[in-house]
Amino acid sequence: MATQAAAAVWEWLRHHIGLLLFLHNVMQIFVAADRRYRPLYNRAVGAQIAKQLRLAGYQPDSGVPVVLLSYSGGAQVATGAVEELHTQLRAPLLLITLGGFHNGANDLTHAHHLYQLTSDSDVIERLGTWIFPQRWRLFRRSAWNHALRAGKITAHGLDPATHMGQRSYISPEAQLPDGRSHLDRTADAVVALIRGHRGATAGTHDRMP
Repeated sequence: MATQAAAAVWEWLRHHIGLLLFLHNVMQIFVAADRRYRPLYNRAVGAQIAKQLRLAGYQPDSGVPVVLLSYSGGAQVATGAVEELHTQLRAPLLLITLGGFHNGANDLTHAHHLYQLTSDSDVIERLGTWIFPQRWRLFRRSAWNHALRAGKITAHGLDPATHMGQRSYISPEAQLPDGRSHLDRTADAVVALIRGHRGATAGTHDRMP
């Protein structure tokens, strides 16, 4: 009986672990988005990224771009790290969000560009545009809308990918008409964006980290 119960629990977890992890991440996102904690959280995250880049050999003021690739709520963390990274490294910052779920309040003035990899089937990402007022077009003075008007944000569709599950952006099983998996196409898109950015700034650097 105990073995059967354990098997039933494991089967439930196996089918719901993605949702549980998502809910856990959502709680962290709301903490990071809370205006009372956001400035401290953003500085701490940006400082930690800068520290790790220095340990890896990155030289401030080198002109070598730094790429922040984020998935889901990681967009809240990545956009929040921009100001501190600029302060500490003065690096060209390229942000790529995959199904980005964030509140749109973080300042993107010092980001070179932000690419949104998105899908019409991604209900979770669209939820973020509904529940966070800073993402509404009505709030023209929000950091997100300021970046939109400045031409810093470009969206790329990866239909029909979903936010999570068997048809997610990073699913190795879901197949596209051209034979690639969703994971393959997402990886191709990320590489193409980084190479395109590299080509656009080739006059100022020779490599990407």
